[in-house]
Amino acid sequence: MVKMWEILEKYNFERGDNERRLMDEIMLLRHEMHPGMVKLYGYCNENHNLGAVYEFNPFDSVFNLIPKDGFTWLQRMKVALGFASLLKFMHAPKCSFYKPYIVRNLDCAHIVVDEDYNPKLCDFGLITGGIFPDRTIYIGHLVLGSYGYIDVDSFYQSSSSDKQDVFAFGVILLNLVSKRVYNADDTIRRKEVDVVDWALEKYNKFLKLLDKTSESEWKNIIFSVVDQNIVAESDFEAADEEKISELVIDCIRGKPDERPTMKQVIKSLLKLKSVKKNADFLGVTKRVRTCANPKSA
Repeated sequence: MVKMWEILEKYNFERGDNERRLMDEIMLLRHEMHPGMVKLYGYCNENHNLGAVYEFNPFDSVFNLIPKDGFTWLQRMKVALGFASLLKFMHAPKCSFYKPYIVRNLDCAHIVVDEDYNPKLCDFGLITGGIFPDRTIYIGHLVLGSYGYIDVDSFYQSSSSDKQDVFAFGVILLNLVSKRVYNADDTIRRKEVDVVDWALEKYNKFLKLLDKTSESEWKNIIFSVVDQNIVAESDFEAADEEKISELVIDCIRGKPDERPTMKQVIKSLLKLKSVKKNADFLGVTKRVRTCANPKSA
């Protein structure tokens, strides 16, 4: 797989940004290894032509797959679990004098899958922490990330933590289960409400409905952001609909300290009934058993 950096004039970058991001990605991929990371084969940095070559033959990007009916519930969960495992690895402290990595540039378009739907992240250009300097303290160098996946609250508070990645993961999980994905063209044309705003609006309506309903009737009210075509799939379990929807909301909460860690996210995913029943297909048999019997870990 080949990735090329766009020409400077198209984006509001500072001069040298793309070169630095390419070098950061090369350093990271030579230093860290995880099944969810692409493997570097080579790169080009000559005459303002920037590119990286990876040892990976992608089937498609998650961005392209999300709206497709052929992208099944179990395949979506395989992507979610694999990607969550990568973020847990990135956020884990590697040693006492290294801060955890924060990826900061998470986006469905940056996740590619092979023919077995194993996900790999192919963009680490805004990474901080770990073997890199703490770039979150740089003044005058604005870092946002990918539109539609930005933790706006943390940005305006000038705070930075791995909970920014948790927010972006929550958006990606929302994309996967709702079959809705952020599209800049739609926003420009005002064609559709932002997917995060859509989910939070549904959740607020759900809470208001609970306030108007007696507690004895609460069990009949279900909050869901799962696309109904997914709900109709034979491998989907009804018990998972509200659980996965609540996990999405937990990840995209406005206050970072109210969001779960990626370790907690994985535990929640492993407790889903459909994940337990299809652990072999999802490649999480051992982890499901450990989650069910934590004392044996």
